[in-house]
Amino acid sequence: MGSTLAGVAAVTGAAAAVAATPRRTVVEGIAVEAVQMPAWIDQGGRRVPLAPGDRVRSDQLIETGAGAALVLVLPEGSRINLGEKSQLGIARLATERQDGQTAIRTDLKLLEGFFRFATTSISRVTGRRDVRVTLRTATVGIRGTDFWSMTDAAHDAVCLFEGKVALDTRDQGALSLEKPSAFWARFFDRPVQPVGVATPDQLAGFIASAALKSGTGVAVAGGEWQLVATSTTDSREALQSAGRLRAAGFPAQLVESRGRHEVRIDQLATRDDAQGLLVRLGDLASPSSRVAPAAGR
Repeated sequence: MGSTLAGVAAVTGAAAAVAATPRRTVVEGIAVEAVQMPAWIDQGGRRVPLAPGDRVRSDQLIETGAGAALVLVLPEGSRINLGEKSQLGIARLATERQDGQTAIRTDLKLLEGFFRFATTSISRVTGRRDVRVTLRTATVGIRGTDFWSMTDAAHDAVCLFEGKVALDTRDQGALSLEKPSAFWARFFDRPVQPVGVATPDQLAGFIASAALKSGTGVAVAGGEWQLVATSTTDSREALQSAGRLRAAGFPAQLVESRGRHEVRIDQLATRDDAQGLLVRLGDLASPSSRVAPAAGR
């Protein structure tokens, strides 16, 4: 009996210790994992180009340009993909850590464009999430799932790939998408329609709309290629070149080497990505532009 009571006391004590473990609130942003340029954050009217490794925080607006895409990683490991010409606002982001788990609460607003949210197998185990994404006429509530959405001047749409999402809609009340390929759309100039099922062709289009496209200027952390957009002995010319590129959403860096001033875009994933970016820059590139392995490679 004594040993049994001792065991119970030990278990009770351990449980109390766990219960007493304080939650640790972390000030942590959303990480940029990959960029198919151009992309920016806008904070208070100031636009800053995004590069892999950057972090985006509350009260910032994320924007992608034509032919662009972006992959973001939330603190608990789930991922967000944005397609071209998209705008995503971060109204709130709160992170807590306790007992090896990371919990997030975030409110996002998709103002324009294409959005995909997906949890990973690891994040499902080590993370908890309370995510809400607001469109023009609906809010999507997420716990752990894989889904796509979009909004533009003509309609809102949501398609479930895996898991379950809850929709709080302006015109149809509460709806739930629970089966893969379940598809909801609200065309603003038409009567409301019930939840339907996306066709295989539609699903392929939804996935492609928010995916990175290799060879078009994709940058990733540790990318081994760079584009030297300008190489000159004129520091003023280089500074102006870097300014134009950054204003257009390309994270150009100004580097001085052996008396020359180079404007570089680093971390490009492959040679094809560097070459593809050079083509896309058009008039923003100079006659001296070239593709090269990253420094030290």
